[in-house]
Formats: sequence, structure tokens, C-alpha cells
Amino acid sequence: MMKLLLPILLMGYFGVSLAAQSSFTGLWKGLITQEEGGYRPQYQFELYLNQRGSRISGRSYAYVDKIYVVLELQGELLSPNKIRITEIRIIDSRRVQGLGWCLKTYELSISRQGSKLQLKGPWVGIADGAPCIPGMIILTYKAARA
Repeated sequence: MMKLLLPILLMGYFGVSLAAQSSFTGLWKGLITQEEGGYRPQYQFELYLNQRGSRISGRSYAYVDKIYVVLELQGELLSPNKIRITEIRIIDSRRVQGLGWCLKTYELSISRQGSKLQLKGPWVGIADGAPCIPGMIILTYKAARA
């Protein structure tokens, strides 16, 4: 009985430990990449998230050089360490001719990298009715929003 109980207790401790120390609410900064064939292989990327229970709302912000896009997003908690985000509309943007902004869906997992929290995962999207070239998102927690 003790052999079975110890692994269950340890799994519960580590799962609760990460979830109790972190929330998805706040500012996350880092990079979004795009596979070969996109406008650029990477952009600066920020998420401003507000978590209430299992629901997430906020904005994403992607930029490179003098082009940018701000998107409204909504999402949900899939597990204590994973969220799914869907960008639902463009709020503001500046782009060059021939560039279409992707409305993306992404599943991000939270993990601890040393003393920092990190969100990481793949994204897929659609722009002007066509699939976007997918990529990855890698973000680090910066601060809670006031």
C-alpha cells in the first residue's frame, strides 16, 4: 500500500506545486516563429492574459521592424499547466503590401525554467481564408497587469 501511495502523493505535490505558484494572468514576452516560407522566421510576441477560473481573455501583440498587429483573444484552461488560445479579431495593425496577419490558435504549456515561468507550444492560423505557415511560441512571464 505504501509503495502505491508515495508515487500518487508525489505526482499530486508536483502538479499542485506548479499550478499553485503560477497563473496565466499577466504579461508574457518572447518570440513567435514561422516555418520557412513566411514573411519572417520570427517576430517579437507578447501576450497580455487575464485568467478567471478556466476562462482566459486578453490581447496578443506581434511585431518586427515597423510592422505590428494587436489581436483580441480568448481561451480556456485545458489542464493546470496547459491553455488553448484563439485570436478572434484584429484590433490594430501596420503591415507591408502583400502581408496578411494570421488569426492564430495555439496550445501553450507552462513550465519552470530555473526561476522563470515559460509558456511554449505550436500555433496554426488562417489569413484571408487560407492557412498560414505554422510555427512555435516561446514566452517568459514578466509581470501581472494592474
